[in-house]
Amino acid sequence: MEAHAYPGYEYHLNLYQIIANGTPEEQEAARLAQRRSISEYTRPEGLVMEDRTISGGDGQDMAIRVYTPAGLPEKAPIVMDVHGGGFVGGNLDIDNYRCIALAAGTPAIVVSVDYRLSAPGGVHFPQPLMDCYAALRWLGEHGGELGGDPGRIALHGTSAGANLCASLALYVRDHGGPEPALVTLNCPVLSMENTFSKRQYPQFALGTPVKREGVECVYLGGFDGGVPSYYAFPAYCTDLEGLPPHYIVVGEYDTLRDDGVNYAVRLLQTGVPCELVVAPRVGHGFCVVDHPLTHWVHKGICGSLRREFGMEITEF
Repeated sequence: MEAHAYPGYEYHLNLYQIIANGTPEEQEAARLAQRRSISEYTRPEGLVMEDRTISGGDGQDMAIRVYTPAGLPEKAPIVMDVHGGGFVGGNLDIDNYRCIALAAGTPAIVVSVDYRLSAPGGVHFPQPLMDCYAALRWLGEHGGELGGDPGRIALHGTSAGANLCASLALYVRDHGGPEPALVTLNCPVLSMENTFSKRQYPQFALGTPVKREGVECVYLGGFDGGVPSYYAFPAYCTDLEGLPPHYIVVGEYDTLRDDGVNYAVRLLQTGVPCELVVAPRVGHGFCVVDHPLTHWVHKGICGSLRREFGMEITEF
């Protein structure tokens, strides 16, 4: 189906296809554009970025990055961020831009988690999820040391990171831990199903059409054709009762769009508060682009964070 990019997102909309199918010169230019969009961010005056090391899910050293805006009151709220990268890539650096936006716009202390990445024959589910669970529990126990309020923690994740945040919300509901005030899922992958949006916009597909060769299977450590655990892919959970409020963002042209839309509808039908933003004419991971539409999305997230944290609601 023909697609017309939101002005300013033309290059980003086709970035994945260029990297997958372009000439070597085009692929290198696309990678440079990706790196440029990740590295070009403006740190507000007084905002401090600090890297720390905590214990991960198996007791291993795990890095976190703490973003602290200037002028925060005592016991400021905390947002735990989980980066994307298809379970097999990504790092703390790729979320600097959005973490700064959330920290400054809420304002809150933002803590980004460098969970273990999956690899064939190596790390796989549930290890990345357990890393995120360990980070959330660490914030519940040590958030005060950062100047934060361990009783006010929210989750924010993008793509595979959104999957991990949705999974973490279910895991905390079932096993205990600090209950998130809000769970923000930006362009989430929540199932392994061949949804309509994947068939509608195949030109923007993020990976191989062969399910057993996809990154989802790498994350699972293999696929036997059965129904995965809902802690791996939350859409397979039949009972969403008891979850905290959610804020879900999808792109109109994202092949993962229907994962987010369907999950939002199910949350609402269950009685879980949920906001859904379908950003027009953009694709997967569009919030990496410094653009007024991205700013609007981030402001909406910050407004909802303020509401759930019990903060003053200001113009956004």
